[in-house]
Amino acid sequence: MRQERLAAAHAIADELLPHERELDDAIVRNAQLTVAMIKGRQKARAPLTLANKSLEHVALANMRLIEARHHIQEAHLGLREAQFEIGLGPVSWGDYGDTPAPASATALKVVNAD
Repeated sequence: MRQERLAAAHAIADELLPHERELDDAIVRNAQLTVAMIKGRQKARAPLTLANKSLEHVALANMRLIEARHHIQEAHLGLREAQFEIGLGPVSWGDYGDTPAPASATALKVVNAD
């Protein structure tokens, strides 16, 4: 039974981890597109209003990519919990970093500067 669960966990990890990297790559590519659009307009000495709607759409796409990244992160956290629920315990999946802590555990605090 453990081998079947471990095999299933590896199959999920084999899809999840590349997906996380692909989302990061898409966000970077979108940022590069934004820069190219702005620099292209500047180089062409075109008015500030040129393709503004397109720039808004690219910015909105970036927000959606970041939202998607957040949801995949939450799914990753849920899968980590499921891993323990089925008795697998900690296992290295070849991730390129620790699974991020839930947002509540990483909240910023205001501290006194004195």
